[in-house]
Amino acid sequence: MRKAAFFIDGFNLYHSLDTRKDFRKYKWLDLWRFSKLILLPNEELTDVYYFTAYTDWNPDRKKRHQVYVLMNESVGCKVVLGKFLKKDRTSMVKCNKPCRSGREEFCKKKFTSHEEKMTDVNIAVNIVKAAAMQTYESIYLLSGDNDLRPALETAREISPSLRIRVVLPINAQAKTLMDFCKEHSFKYIRIKQKALSDARFSDPFTVGDTPYSKPAHWN
Repeated sequence: MRKAAFFIDGFNLYHSLDTRKDFRKYKWLDLWRFSKLILLPNEELTDVYYFTAYTDWNPDRKKRHQVYVLMNESVGCKVVLGKFLKKDRTSMVKCNKPCRSGREEFCKKKFTSHEEKMTDVNIAVNIVKAAAMQTYESIYLLSGDNDLRPALETAREISPSLRIRVVLPINAQAKTLMDFCKEHSFKYIRIKQKALSDARFSDPFTVGDTPYSKPAHWN
């Protein structure tokens, strides 16, 4: 049996499910079970890495996320946290009526947004580290982020025998990642609805003596 590991881009997966109302029920996802469903018959799941970050400015959302992390840690997943940073931005929405005197075309109001940092770097570093240490014989990247191609290229150069597979989230347009797979005779896989359905946590799901229920708006 070949040792295999999954590297899961948490926000990439989450938003791919959240953008489709009929797929939101699959956000209650057991990442370990889901990963096992995708493995080839001659592979053994060794590790699942879940890369994500908490929305500190939104306590309710953060609390739900912390519960989800706790649940996936309880089934064996390893969680690697990044963070969000505040970023000042300027609105470039066109004004129907200029906000200021003169001939202003855009609003130009100042506002603060939050930008996820470190997740793609954490994924890249861990993939390259796994290749260098020859920890696994197969690695799966679940992401539609084309910026991760250099990490896969580097892993392949370090460990030419390493099998790499890309798992594409729902509706992902990841041409660069798909091209990488084609060029090196690796496979890319599109997530199928059945795998999502079969890998959901029970509802409620108990960790220790505490039951946790799926958020109502995820139905």
